[in-house]
Amino acid sequence: MANFHHLKNLSSNFEDYLKTIGNLEVNKGQARSKEIAKIMKVKPSSVTNALQVLREQKLITYEPYGTITMTSRGKRIWLVIHQKYKTVKGFLTEILEIDHETADKLACTIEHAISPQVTERILLLKQFLTDNNTCGTDTIEKLHNFFIEQTKETEKKIGKEIPMFLLSVLKPGEKATIHKINGNSVIRQKFLDMGLSRGQEIIVERVAPLGDPIEITIRGYSLSLRKSEAELIIVR
Repeated sequence: MANFHHLKNLSSNFEDYLKTIGNLEVNKGQARSKEIAKIMKVKPSSVTNALQVLREQKLITYEPYGTITMTSRGKRIWLVIHQKYKTVKGFLTEILEIDHETADKLACTIEHAISPQVTERILLLKQFLTDNNTCGTDTIEKLHNFFIEQTKETEKKIGKEIPMFLLSVLKPGEKATIHKINGNSVIRQKFLDMGLSRGQEIIVERVAPLGDPIEITIRGYSLSLRKSEAELIIVR
């Protein structure tokens, strides 16, 4: 695991700036202040001040109106931040079945406060739970079913039991909220990657004459599902 000692004197705000710079550099080959301001939703003057601080700490090389590049030290710190983010988000989405949007926000917050020991333990716990040799082949499946059963019990106690349906039976124009996704762990992960997760609201836009495919809107974008896929999604 990376050496977290490098993060000792860097505030969470500057970690966010360095993280954004690193992500831009990796994904686009370069980073510019205008893009940083847009991504972080801050004023250009705030970006300029942050860049000056990061340059003073020898984490980036930067000249006004030019591209921004991480130094070797900056890259090491960015890698640590990135690894912490990936570890937390992976645990939230793959083990706790938190939707990607919520997990992303939580991971961006937790990465600043989490200690090296906790980060490592989260990673090891995830490895333990998903390793067929140590935990068996159906541990994640059992955990998923446990979450569903406990959620049902909680909903019964607070009197919020709502009728549930298969997504495949909804008609165009109808709205619903995803309650459960059936299928094995591979199928559920595929749906998660598509943005389909528990608690997300969907709108059925069109249904082909024979019921296949079904077009829905989720999180503001359109998605087409086979009827067999829609039959695995329980909504309410």
